[in-house]
Amino acid sequence: MIIGPAEVSSPNAERRTPNDFPLLFPNPIEVLRPDLILVDYGPMTLTVSAWAEGEPRPVMAARAAVLALEILDRLAVGQPLLKTPAGKIKKLEGCPPLLQKAIRICRKISSELTGTAAVAGLAADEVLNEALRLGADRVVVNNGGDIALFTSGRQRIRVGLKTHPDGEVTHCLEVFSRERIGGVATSGWTGRSFSTGVADVVTVWAGDCTTADAAATWIAGRTDLNSGKVSRSPARELDPETDIPVLEVTREVGRLALKEKNEALEAGLAEAGRLVAEGIIRGAFLAVQGETRWIGVRGGPEPKPLVRK
Repeated sequence: MIIGPAEVSSPNAERRTPNDFPLLFPNPIEVLRPDLILVDYGPMTLTVSAWAEGEPRPVMAARAAVLALEILDRLAVGQPLLKTPAGKIKKLEGCPPLLQKAIRICRKISSELTGTAAVAGLAADEVLNEALRLGADRVVVNNGGDIALFTSGRQRIRVGLKTHPDGEVTHCLEVFSRERIGGVATSGWTGRSFSTGVADVVTVWAGDCTTADAAATWIAGRTDLNSGKVSRSPARELDPETDIPVLEVTREVGRLALKEKNEALEAGLAEAGRLVAEGIIRGAFLAVQGETRWIGVRGGPEPKPLVRK
């Protein structure tokens, strides 16, 4: 979720069609307001906000949003490769560059990851880069909670963090251009994707959203513990089309004791620390049933609790 200067629209925001602007765009693209473009198509719900010289640029954003539809088609064609563990793919030559990027990034994090762990962030990155190519100097692309962002000069983008996907924003991450953060992504056992861990939320910030997306998936799975309070089953029982059919994924987590929460958080934090030390990510925020931990690079942004009036 984006808060502050780049606040996302509410469901009741005035909707405007692309016909309100000089150029026409495909039907799945709507102009909600000059600084917020929506792409709602198939499995993708993505918003694009673009500015140049301090002014919202809806045409730039809508043009960039068109690319999201093309990316969805390209990723659909590449599903067999994207569902293969990155470590088992021996040759990438001849693969579309888009798929190569996802697989290479997953390999850096873990050979066990499949490319699907990175596709939401990958699409967000590609749309952001297109908006920059068109002349924007400040861009936010939110692909279902995986956020690609860019800001120049002294501008900042404030990203809201939650301790549970269904809860309120509890913390804020302020990102400035000097911090070289281009993506913020979230995963957890209660999210859209399957997880082997017990984290309600793992939010990662990194140089791009593709990396943040894959790393959040990996760290969430490592935020784990052995407990009879955790119910698991093979992923194929929940989704016959899953890319991880035999992997035991979390279905339910009972009320954990404080010691159990801490054990899971420390396990996840150790893996996040490894990725920070290797320069793969810039930081991570973990939450298990209200208990939180975070780690980040020295001098980087820190999750700050929101003070409610």
